[in-house]
Amino acid sequence: MTRPLMACAGACFLSLGLLIPTIPKYVTGPLNQGPGLVGGCLAITAVCAVLFRPPAGRLADRRGRRAAACTGAALLTITSFAVLMVESLPLFLACRAVAGAGEALTYVGLATAASDHDRPGAAINRFSIAVNAGLLAGPALAEVGHSVAGLRAVWALSGAVALAAFVACLFLPAGPVVAGDPAGTRKAGPLVHRAGLRPGLAYWASVWGYTAFSAFLPLHVAALGGSGSGPHFLVYGGVLLAVRLGGQRWTNRMDPRGTATAALLVTAAGLALLVAWPSVTGALAAAAVIGAGQALGLPAFLTMAVAGLPAAQRGSAVATTTAFFDLGFMTAALALGAIVQSSGLTYGFAVAGCVPALAPLLFLSRSRKTRRTSPQGDSRDHSHR
Repeated sequence: MTRPLMACAGACFLSLGLLIPTIPKYVTGPLNQGPGLVGGCLAITAVCAVLFRPPAGRLADRRGRRAAACTGAALLTITSFAVLMVESLPLFLACRAVAGAGEALTYVGLATAASDHDRPGAAINRFSIAVNAGLLAGPALAEVGHSVAGLRAVWALSGAVALAAFVACLFLPAGPVVAGDPAGTRKAGPLVHRAGLRPGLAYWASVWGYTAFSAFLPLHVAALGGSGSGPHFLVYGGVLLAVRLGGQRWTNRMDPRGTATAALLVTAAGLALLVAWPSVTGALAAAAVIGAGQALGLPAFLTMAVAGLPAAQRGSAVATTTAFFDLGFMTAALALGAIVQSSGLTYGFAVAGCVPALAPLLFLSRSRKTRRTSPQGDSRDHSHR
């Protein structure tokens, strides 16, 4: 099951990755808008993704994982091809809003399908590898496509890749379907699942570290006299994929709570390195450390969210946890932007590092409760070792 799932995830997120450098160029080029509107387009997509994650989880639980993933891939296909016919800013913004819903449906459907595997921790890790591979390959491929055939060709390629993902998603197992259970022996989870809140908050803290790195590293490198931040992002992506590929056997044997704690502390250490070693070389080292921390985080957070839950509630838990990515990105971008504006990059990195450094405190009460209630630990936390 994991190979078809990885193919679907890789294709869906390659379609999204193609648009990372394309949207700013399209807004400031054919639409003739200022750079400030680029942020508005990204914000609209993120807000819609947050709003649609809970319904996406409900759809994945009630109608099956395949239904959620196919619906999301269809929306991504439609919105990419629609841009080829869009001439006005309002219609383009509408397309980006619908694309946010498509991203939420696709991600939740496929991540929940990974949680149905008999070894969910390993399957979620492979799913995340496919997601990151698509997002990392997309911008480079988009730059080549733009230079050879122009922006419209990149939008068309994004739509074609999303269409291929839609076709691939049709062959996924449907997964548990609550609506087809007339006896009521399975109950779908709520729109916001309690099991996803604690790992979701940890994910939110981790995303603060990622946002500080991705948004402000180019400014940091430029201030240090560097020629560009491209090598730093290349190191970050390479380390992230290497840790997920090479370390999956080790992480699959660990308690996901321990892996999540390590992810948060390593991310915090990378941000501290940006402050303590203000040089281009130091920024390269920090990129590697942050990449390792981010590699460990997402699989652990999702595994924690679904551990011990019935299959018919995992979509809700996955949706709740992953909604914190968009919330973390938006809150960190706004808060850190204000801090950097008033106090400088060093203070911004320091504050961003404090958030993941303190986040492991979220797991302390859970650990104490586990030791009190069972001398062997909570079976939910050990089911994915």
